[in-house]
Amino acid sequence: MESFSDRLLTQHQALWQAMQQHRFVVDIEHDRLPDSVFNRYLVFEGNFVATAIAIFALAVSKAPGIRQQRWLIGVLNALVDTQIAWFEAVLARRGIQPADYPDDLPGVSAFRDGMLKVAQQGSYAEIITLMFGAEWMYYHWCLRVSAQSQQDPDVRRWVEMHAEDEFHQQAQWLKTELDQCALTLSAAQQAQLSQLYACVLQWEIDFHSAAYPESAHD
Repeated sequence: MESFSDRLLTQHQALWQAMQQHRFVVDIEHDRLPDSVFNRYLVFEGNFVATAIAIFALAVSKAPGIRQQRWLIGVLNALVDTQIAWFEAVLARRGIQPADYPDDLPGVSAFRDGMLKVAQQGSYAEIITLMFGAEWMYYHWCLRVSAQSQQDPDVRRWVEMHAEDEFHQQAQWLKTELDQCALTLSAAQQAQLSQLYACVLQWEIDFHSAAYPESAHD
């Protein structure tokens, strides 16, 4: 029997493939991502870490039990202790001034504000759907791209971080947790999560498109 999370992947295969074959992803896969695009992306993604911390903190507060809270607090610790430190180091190493890359573009704000609003107003299952949508997608394209070489060590490390077993375990936990949540939901509630999952994939597509300078003039 197909799991709920696998059913989401089947239902939204067009959006899934659009993200897996996104220009940003393919440019990294073929080792041709412009430095300016990666620099801009690092600012956008680095800023989003703060939002991700807020989202996972809300997940902790809405979690049904200590088992889930223990795992989610571990994720929070990794975001605070590892991810933020990595972004601080890479921005400094590359001489990136965040002020040079305003993140008020529609593709960036829609992702950030949409994710945070759902986490604030929605249920635990909705938060898990958000993060499953983002992390399962990221793991799969990074795993594929990691088979190729990237000359820029920062690009390479970014890919590796999301292709490693530790990140896979986190993405798999979200997938399993989403399937557990779905068992307690009505068909209508499951349909709402499916719509939310589609939104997350579209937000991700638009967020990555925003890293290209011409997107600012769309």
